[in-house]
Amino acid sequence: MIQIEINQSSIEKIQKLVSENQTFVITSHHNSDGDAVGSSTAVAEVLRKMGKEVKIILPNDFPSFFRWMVGAGDILTFDRHRKEALAFLDKADVLICLDFNQYGRVDELEPVLINWNKKCIVIDHHLGLQIQADAIVSVPEASSTCELVYRVLTLCGFDSFITKVVAESIYAGIMTDTGRLDYASSYAGVYEVVGKLIEKGVNKVYVHDKIYNVYTYNRLCLQATILKENMVYLPEYHAVYLTISLKNQKDFSFQLGDSEGFVNIPLAMRDVKFCAMFTEYENGLVKVSLRSKRDFPASDFASQFYSGGGHFNAAGGKFQGTLQDAVKVFREGLEVYKEKLQK
Repeated sequence: MIQIEINQSSIEKIQKLVSENQTFVITSHHNSDGDAVGSSTAVAEVLRKMGKEVKIILPNDFPSFFRWMVGAGDILTFDRHRKEALAFLDKADVLICLDFNQYGRVDELEPVLINWNKKCIVIDHHLGLQIQADAIVSVPEASSTCELVYRVLTLCGFDSFITKVVAESIYAGIMTDTGRLDYASSYAGVYEVVGKLIEKGVNKVYVHDKIYNVYTYNRLCLQATILKENMVYLPEYHAVYLTISLKNQKDFSFQLGDSEGFVNIPLAMRDVKFCAMFTEYENGLVKVSLRSKRDFPASDFASQFYSGGGHFNAAGGKFQGTLQDAVKVFREGLEVYKEKLQK
């Protein structure tokens, strides 16, 4: 039975940092997902309700279907608003890092965070935390960082500041990071948190519509093309891989977030244990997304072959080179893990 335990000393440190400081900057990983944006906007709104000055600074842009969250319109992206972001970082008393476990996941913000010499709080649910901080809540067993944020806020005595809009951001992060409670949610605690959020006024239908019922015609055509033309099934390894080329992106007017969830689709096949998706970028970089079922360690595969990491069944990394070479490494890796894949 999974139990989410948060060290009391960490809670006391967070309480002290919040009470003794006025200006906070919140950041999360590049290509921020629902858990990153949800946790960031939730914490920011709570701090604002407490009379604090807060700014969310993300490494780059995030999908448009998360912009409905409270305060999302005021988020700064470091790649576009560097001067303004650096000015606020300079004046901030406390840095809050949410939903990432290593500096390499924040792109051009990395040197800023590495050289940060003021107070820092980390709340995260990824394996292998490598960030130094004054207060750390790191619980890999948790469904999401948003679940941890809810628990931290209530343990700190900030429950009265969790308004409906804060609860919606937290709920959105839990929903997206668990595939609508399909995975990473096999314990009662996460359902208890969801119940508490609904008591705060969360309308599940509203949140789901805002996130999942917003796709464009081009996005659906892209999905159809990727599944029909770019999906390769490797039955001998119980594996599948998908590729999204620059041409695919151009053909279907690709927008950030359009490929959300694609990598999970092949896992619906009864004999597939492992799936990879490779997305090509202009600068010769390939983003790698990995998903697995049951006992296959996607995180180990990501770490070994793509300098990445993540959760046991949901991980990712990067590859410097061509799309074809990234796929070649994947196929070579499958041979290494063949015995485990065939169990």
